[in-house]
Amino acid sequence: MRLPWKRLLLFVLLFTAMYAALSHAWSEGLSHWVIDVATVKPAAWIARNLTGGQAIVAAGSHLQSQRVSINVLYGCEGTDVWMLLAAALLVAPVAWRDRLLGLAAGTVFVFAINQLRVLALFFSLWLRPAWFGPLHGLIAPLTVVALVAAFFLAWLRWAARPGANARAPA
Repeated sequence: MRLPWKRLLLFVLLFTAMYAALSHAWSEGLSHWVIDVATVKPAAWIARNLTGGQAIVAAGSHLQSQRVSINVLYGCEGTDVWMLLAAALLVAPVAWRDRLLGLAAGTVFVFAINQLRVLALFFSLWLRPAWFGPLHGLIAPLTVVALVAAFFLAWLRWAARPGANARAPA
C-alpha cells in the first residue's frame, strides 16, 4: 500500500500555517467577532429557547444564567477543528469544486457541533456540575474531532461518487 506522503506533509504544513496565522492575527477585535458574536450570542439564544425563555445571556465571552456562567476562550470557539477540516479538504485528491463545497458545508457543520459542545458544557454545569470536568476536558473535544473526521470521510465518499467531476491532479 502506497501512503500519500506528499498529501500528508502538505496537510500538516497547511494546518500549521493556518494555526500560526490565526494565532498571530488573534486580537481583541477578532476575538470579539469569533467568540462573543459568532459563538456566545447564538449559544445564548439557543439556550434561552431550549429553556422556555430562562434569563440566559451573552455577556462578552461569557454565557451566563443566574445559576452558572461559562467563559468561552480562544481554542473553545471551534477554529482549531475547522482548520483541521479545512486543511484536509484542501489537500484531498478531488476536484476544486467539491473541495469548496466541502469547505462550505464543513464550516456550517463545525459551527453547529461547536454550538452543541458549548451548550452541553453550559447545561452540564447547570444541571450536573460533576460532569463538567470530564465533558470539558475529554468527552466533548474527542466527540467534536470524531464528528469532524466522520464528516470528512462522508464528504470523501460523496466526492468520489460515480459521475463526480474529474479528479484534481494528484
